[in-house]
Amino acid sequence: MVRFLNMSSTIGRIALFCQIGALLCVLTPFGYTASRRDVHRELTKLLSLSPFKDMNVGIKVTSLETNDILFDYHGDLLLKPASNVKLVTTLAALKYLGADYEFKTKVYTDGTIQKGVLQGNLYVKGFGDPEFVSEELWYLVNDLKRNGFQTITGNLVLDDSFFDTVRTVQNGSNHEGERAYDAPLGALSVNFNTTAIYVRPNTKVGLKARVIVDPTNSYIKVINKAKTDSATKSLSLVVTRIEGKNQDTIMVTGGIPINYPEKRYYRNITNPLLYAATLFRRFMKEQGLSIQGKNQFGVVPEKAQEILVHTSKPLRWIVSDLNKISNNFIAEQMLKTMAAELNKSPGTTDKGIDILGNFLKEVGVKTPYQLVNGSGLSPQNKMSAAQLVDVLKYGYQYFEIFPEYMASMGIVGVDGTVEKRLQGTIAQGKVRVKTGSLTGVSSLSGYLSTVKNELLAFSILVNDSQDRVGDMQGLQDKILLTLCGLEN
Repeated sequence: MVRFLNMSSTIGRIALFCQIGALLCVLTPFGYTASRRDVHRELTKLLSLSPFKDMNVGIKVTSLETNDILFDYHGDLLLKPASNVKLVTTLAALKYLGADYEFKTKVYTDGTIQKGVLQGNLYVKGFGDPEFVSEELWYLVNDLKRNGFQTITGNLVLDDSFFDTVRTVQNGSNHEGERAYDAPLGALSVNFNTTAIYVRPNTKVGLKARVIVDPTNSYIKVINKAKTDSATKSLSLVVTRIEGKNQDTIMVTGGIPINYPEKRYYRNITNPLLYAATLFRRFMKEQGLSIQGKNQFGVVPEKAQEILVHTSKPLRWIVSDLNKISNNFIAEQMLKTMAAELNKSPGTTDKGIDILGNFLKEVGVKTPYQLVNGSGLSPQNKMSAAQLVDVLKYGYQYFEIFPEYMASMGIVGVDGTVEKRLQGTIAQGKVRVKTGSLTGVSSLSGYLSTVKNELLAFSILVNDSQDRVGDMQGLQDKILLTLCGLEN
């Protein structure tokens, strides 16, 4: 149930409920249709209700077929867009890198192969692949095995010089240190620079809970102080990642009831290169390959010979992974990759922001606005609803990238971050959106098809100092229902 407003008087609550209830009766039936004038009137009425009139709201709705502005409510007001910034980052990446762009991970050697032995070092260089996960690493090592050697006499040298050495999201917000969405960046990264921790009860009350780290590796140390509790107790697990010099420690405390299903947690790691080296060695060992030397971190020498190139899936698929689940790590890796490809390596956030600025100028977006990173993970990012609609209109005009761009967004009531919103309503399956949320921020921008199949571009940015999440999302949902019912 949507929470609308905490009012001190019962009479006030009843009055508000009646206001909104009457409005919903008009907006939500499946057969509801309305003219442009009706839509404008109903949205204006909606925004006059408490608590919506107490929020900072910017709305812009434009028909992509007639170019008419259907609704504009403080559309030029600069607000915090949160993850709606990803709409800019992904469209720029599709345009500048291309939908078929593939991230690469390359393997080199400075030695020779003699009787199954590589006499020399093995170099692995990353080029920003944001989805280089365990499965991809397995395939790389499996391909490497076919090069005709089983033993490497030299060192394992990892090279992440394609990016700068800044690991954190620039001007990041909501940092909680160990959370997966705040993972460190790096041109050579594995598993989003995160690890999964599974906790399940043991066979008897009082025994230690079972803790499993996936993927298993020697970089992660586990301290398990969690117990199996009786079925009458509540889940009280606490999973903490503790940074160390050469490894990270996962500390698990509290309790899990004996009848409780397995619980999964994600935590980031602090040293991407050391984590990657550990996983490389693990998968090499499983394939029967051994490295006699040490782990080193440096740059591939010019004399080294390239022996293997592993490519990611195409950018069009990665953009979809990014937008549907709103992945900050992918967005920031993509931004630095654009910087390195278009403005020479090492890729940096500042170079990437300059590229986004040039892109917005090409789109026709005029200042003022402010972008400090590519994911939206900062309250310092500022854009207006009108500027985001300009970005959406630009994407629509280019057939070469529009299908991939729109398909990357969550489908209301179907998948992504809006899977459970407006299910069973006229809006289900008719709206493609990018959500955004920070403390006191809820944003929703994308494309919408009306009952008459007219395609609209819209942006709804809501900033609320009281952080009334249910109210902010409730406002957005009611606007979508109204727009979906537009008949002419």
